[in-house]
Amino acid sequence: MKRELLTLSELNEKGVKVARLAGNRDLNEKAVKAKMKSMREYGQLVPAIIVDASTAIKDGLKVVDFTTGEEIKDGNNYVVLLDANHRYSAHLRLLEENKKVEPDKQYKREFYFVYSLNPSVSIEKVLAEINIATTPWKGADYVKGVKMMVEEDLPALDFVSDLTTMGYSLDAASKWATFGSKISKAVLVKAISGNIDKVLRKSNNINRGRTLVEAARKSFSAEFLKSRTLIDWIIGKYEDTDDSEKSTFTKAMSHFLANVQRENAENIEKAKGTRGGKTKETIIYEELNILWKKHMEENY
Repeated sequence: MKRELLTLSELNEKGVKVARLAGNRDLNEKAVKAKMKSMREYGQLVPAIIVDASTAIKDGLKVVDFTTGEEIKDGNNYVVLLDANHRYSAHLRLLEENKKVEPDKQYKREFYFVYSLNPSVSIEKVLAEINIATTPWKGADYVKGVKMMVEEDLPALDFVSDLTTMGYSLDAASKWATFGSKISKAVLVKAISGNIDKVLRKSNNINRGRTLVEAARKSFSAEFLKSRTLIDWIIGKYEDTDDSEKSTFTKAMSHFLANVQRENAENIEKAKGTRGGKTKETIIYEELNILWKKHMEENY
């Protein structure tokens, strides 16, 4: 078992480069800058966890050079970061900044690595435990984690991924895809470990969700659609629809969403609740109900 603490300088001397998993969480600029400030003052407090790139590639994971982003097919001269992507990026940025500052003000700290301490645990499980149990992921990160670890085609997950990549919360994306909070963090954590819930395999509702989102985009702003307000109202209307009419619900609702006048849409988006009075959501629902009733009376 490899237990020694390694430095970036030692890896460089051996001709070993650093890589990252292609599907791991995206680097956040704000987080990198925060790490730069911390590491400039205190250095690296916890070593980064790595595995040999050849092991990750053998396990079917896509590995890319940390600096260039180029995919690595032969990982013999690479190690892969399982965590600390932001810290490592911050370290590289600080070294780059040294070119612009006086020698006495330069960042001269080292970066440390340690191999995963339990090699019997799969990379997928290690990654899940590090990023979920220790440093919580955001909703989009859970989705990326499943897409990285699971090779199976999961249409529902693909749709949710499209939405979370655009800034939708996981709950909002799940509701557009399933008309409920069925694709939750718990479901995604299980999927990363190989226990795939049937809701991720379902594809019969995906066209409904895509149709409604596309229709809503014609009238409402992108920011408004990212919240749960509109999709919650749509779900409520669907649940109130008689079973005999649910087969035509998507057609009627998509036609309505696509034809809301922009002036009306803006009024809905700008709605504000009042203290001791109606909530923002109540006001929005009332406005939508008026428009929906008028639309149905004129068209059906």
